Amino acid sequence: MSTSNTIPPDYQNANPLLYTFRDYHTGIQPYFVFVTQFFIFEISLRLWDRAVYGTWLLPSDFIYFERVPITPNPTTVIPPPIGVSYMRRRVSRIRTIYLLQQKGILIKTDKDNEKMPTFDLFDLIFVCLPLFAHTIWYCIVQSNCSSGEFASTWNCYNLFGYRIYNYLFDPFSMFAFEFISKIIIIRDKKHHKIPLIIRKKKWRRILAQIIFYPSLILSTITFLFVGALILPYAITNIIPMIIIYSFIVMFYAYIITVYLMLIQFYTFITKKIFKFNQDKLSRLKTGIEKYHFKRRFVVRFAVRLSPYLVPVLFNLSQYFYYGEDFYRALTREANSRNINDYFQRVANSPQIAHTILSTI
Repeated sequence: MSTSNTIPPDYQNANPLLYTFRDYHTGIQPYFVFVTQFFIFEISLRLWDRAVYGTWLLPSDFIYFERVPITPNPTTVIPPPIGVSYMRRRVSRIRTIYLLQQKGILIKTDKDNEKMPTFDLFDLIFVCLPLFAHTIWYCIVQSNCSSGEFASTWNCYNLFGYRIYNYLFDPFSMFAFEFISKIIIIRDKKHHKIPLIIRKKKWRRILAQIIFYPSLILSTITFLFVGALILPYAITNIIPMIIIYSFIVMFYAYIITVYLMLIQFYTFITKKIFKFNQDKLSRLKTGIEKYHFKRRFVVRFAVRLSPYLVPVLFNLSQYFYYGEDFYRALTREANSRNINDYFQRVANSPQIAHTILSTI
């Protein structure tokens, strides 16, 4: 079907519906938009957390994995010292949620009496509603696929995946990181009988409680609904492409590893240099120590950025599955993200709506 004479050479050896619907919600973003979306979400959420909770940390920044020793009773929690109330914590906290006998998720609060982010107005208005609405939009757009030329169940299935992975997967992955982290935080707070909502003023506490439950419900619905649409393609498209184009994943891991090694080397050298004269050059030493090796931060950043490789891998399947060769598929995926074509599409109102919804 993809080799039909009615399809121009530029669209052959690809999902033929990409040609049929070439002017109907199939234009995708250049690579630089990935980075833009990531930092817009990252900065806006950190600014929100700073204004509302007094911290620059994201919910996922409170979560880290650590192997814990086997205990006779993993659910046993060490009671707080005498005089310390659960309602008003004045010390730093380390709380454990056990998943297996030897592994657990540690949630750590680094500052005294720091409020950890929960479900709030940001999730409700700026994350869930746009993502949920955008998903419904693509379900409606997809409804006329069967009427297109070259339509088949397999081709329409892949076209829908092409749309949702290029416009929904990136915002969904950022949302999913924070959603799962907040669920863990809520579970942890309930386990240790810590109030979910902590506000000094009563009216702010009541308002936060009113917003909390609709935000939690909508976040859960959005996570399950969008996740259910995305999950099947992980089996049919993403995992096979990870295996076939494993060098992409390996190259990404290689870059992160090299970066970790450079920071570690820098840390080792600067610690040796400033080992003497502790009282001199204190400001310079403090500034340099800010860039000392922090494995957890770098690995977390790499993990948060890695989902942006997934749409690229999905797009490769739209060429490789339809007869394109290994290297040519890479070229065609890159060409589909032409910057000039993208800005021409931005002039159209549907593309503007896509860009806004995908960004926020």
